[in-house]
Amino acid sequence: MSSFNKNRYFRTDAEINATARKLVSYLRKLSRSRIAGTVTADDAHRFLTREGVQPEQVRTRLRFINMAFNNNSEYFYPVGEVQSTRPAARGRMITEWAPTS
Repeated sequence: MSSFNKNRYFRTDAEINATARKLVSYLRKLSRSRIAGTVTADDAHRFLTREGVQPEQVRTRLRFINMAFNNNSEYFYPVGEVQSTRPAARGRMITEWAPTS
């Protein structure tokens, strides 16, 4: 169950950092449960929806996703591309990420 009200915006750096840590933890655990060992932004979007971050909160979602995935990330590194399964992404290619050691 989400600790955030569906219409609530993140107001403090502490809230943002706590949610980003939870996202990274979730993605790393998810990657370990998969045969290929990879995750995508689609997985991050599903997590953020469960946390109460609305799809209309595009900048907030992108901020969290960029905190977990970027080319200088200490958590994940890019390994390829796959087609997005989210309807909002309209099938575009997205990066597939593997956890760092």
